[in-house]
Amino acid sequence: MARIRKIEIRNFRSLRWLDWFPLAGINCLIGPGDSGKSTILDAIDFCLGARRNLAFCDDDFHRLHLGQPIQISVTLGELDSHLRSMEAYGLYLRGFDFRSGAIEEEPGSGLDTVLTVELTVSDDLEPQWRLVS
Repeated sequence: MARIRKIEIRNFRSLRWLDWFPLAGINCLIGPGDSGKSTILDAIDFCLGARRNLAFCDDDFHRLHLGQPIQISVTLGELDSHLRSMEAYGLYLRGFDFRSGAIEEEPGSGLDTVLTVELTVSDDLEPQWRLVS
């Protein structure tokens, strides 16, 4: 089963900027109310969830700055063999370095082969998903 290696959130609700590298095993989000815990979970769900009829509004933009798009990227590692297929996803496969947390543009020796899904919402409020290449 695929595992999240990196989460990047920009300009979404209470979060202006977040880069998170979840560790193996169980990760806990702990903090006071309205500190962004549910926002992080919603961001992951919106980016990877099966729903494609998401409705965004002005309130979803950090401090109502519609000029700065919402960007949510989730990088997945430990991919099943069909997701590592060069025929299907070859242009989108990248490498994740566990030691540095860096994402390399090409998979390589000693790197976890990863795919990055990105959700972008501009001021037109229309969500757009893409695989990062």
